[in-house]
Amino acid sequence: MSFIIIETHGDPEYAIIVTDQDGNNLVFDSREEAEAEAADCQDGVVVEL
Repeated sequence: MSFIIIETHGDPEYAIIVTDQDGNNLVFDSREEAEAEAADCQDGVVVEL
């Protein structure tokens, strides 16, 4: 399983996939890693792929 984080910035119409400094989508191998990163985001939601 893989996980990504969607950051909503307040409203769902402004949702984006969280990326690294180079603009690549951050993909995590464990939910725990994704949830730790989502805690640093504004309204971050972990999504299982």
